[in-house]
Amino acid sequence: MKYALFADIHSNLEAFQVVREEFKKEKIDEYICLGDIVGYAANPNECIKLTRELNPLTVIAGNHDWASVGKAGINYFNPIAKEAILWTQKELTEKNKNFLGDLPLIKEFDDFVIVHGSLYSPEKWHYIFTLQDAKRNFDYQKKKICFIAHSHQPFINSQDREGNCEGVKEMKVSLKDDYRYLINIGSVGQPRDGNPDACYCLYDTAKSAIEIKRISYEIKKAQDKIISAGLPQELAWRLSLGR
Repeated sequence: MKYALFADIHSNLEAFQVVREEFKKEKIDEYICLGDIVGYAANPNECIKLTRELNPLTVIAGNHDWASVGKAGINYFNPIAKEAILWTQKELTEKNKNFLGDLPLIKEFDDFVIVHGSLYSPEKWHYIFTLQDAKRNFDYQKKKICFIAHSHQPFINSQDREGNCEGVKEMKVSLKDDYRYLINIGSVGQPRDGNPDACYCLYDTAKSAIEIKRISYEIKKAQDKIISAGLPQELAWRLSLGR
């Protein structure tokens, strides 16, 4: 079984189109979206459409998804993110609002679980940045693997049977029988790790291997759309910086 996992598209159609083309090169059995299809960039409805065309597909909610349909508050967002959410609320079709509003927070599979932020209080959208944060998530993790997103910063953390937690240096890992894993799959549409390339993840159960991959896209085209839509210009220039 080969899964394609992706998240944090954030209405960046140019990035998502390139990632979808990469999916076509792989023999994908199932597609999994870890939320935040919308927010920040200029093509929310188009990105929802392209997501829903993937089949078979599982989607969970991100904080921007729920905030864009009034299911989560927006007061804790920074001013630029809040402005983008208010813009997105006006742009979304009723059909797409209903779709986003119906998304769950967590979904379990045979050997893994997916959540946008963290397994502890997922509705509070906690970020996982440190090994201490990761250890807290492992305390709630019943499955061998937990895939997350939200911070837009990809990583692979492992925990041995004694509870020791460490980061994996490479963006590819062969799973060990007596280890558990916490994996941030990064962001398709707004990376924040200093690399502007779109990010996604492949999980091959037959090979017991997980890989986080990157692909370049037409950043300027996405930037021009953001500016033309009247969204904050910072949302455009940050794409070039991967931050």
